[in-house]
Order: sequence, then C-alpha cells, then structure tokens
Amino acid sequence: MVSQETLEKVKKMLLEEKAKILRKLEKNMEEMDNNRDRQAVGDDADNAVAMEMENLMNALSGMEVARLRQIEDALRRIEEGTYGYCKECGEPIEEGRLLAKPFATLCISCKEAQERKKY
Repeated sequence: MVSQETLEKVKKMLLEEKAKILRKLEKNMEEMDNNRDRQAVGDDADNAVAMEMENLMNALSGMEVARLRQIEDALRRIEEGTYGYCKECGEPIEEGRLLAKPFATLCISCKEAQERKKY
C-alpha cells in the first residue's frame, strides 16, 4: 500500500506536470495561430516551413495530450483509492517506481513481462 506521504508527493507532482503541459499546449496553439497569420502574407517557401512547423507542433501536442490522459487517469485513481496497485496482478506498485513514474499502472515485474512480450 502507498503511504499517505507518497500519495501527497505524487499528487503534487502530477498536478504540476498537468499545469506544465496545459501551458505548453496553450503556447503551441498560439504559435500555430501566429504561423497561420504569417502564411497569409508569406511566399511558397515560408508557407512550406510554416506547414512543417505546424505538423511538428501537432505531433508534439499529440504526445502531450497522451501524457495528460495518463496524468488524469492517475489523479482519478488517487481519488478512487485504487492508485498504486498494478492493473495486471493487483499487487502494490513499489513507492520508488511511483515517485519516478507517477502515472505507472504496472509493477516492475508486470512491466518487464509486457516488454518481453513485445520482443
């Protein structure tokens, strides 16, 4: 079982990471809007660069959105009281792992087994 102290640390880390991602996504959206405005007056080369930047921003945003979903899931599990238990075997996840990767859903043994199955 995860100690209350660890739960509080993890929740704080998750909320800070969530705020950081939301700020980054907002900044990316502003940059894409600015690029669109510049495209309206740019030449073909400028437009190609702007489109490439927008594609990159979308890819980065997609990864950030996925991370945000993981964070939201972890916060929900904390509120429900199911946080810190492996979704595969049901055993407690080591506190050190949770502090290193606060949105972990698998204990080390199950994660290693999952990785072995991939290869």
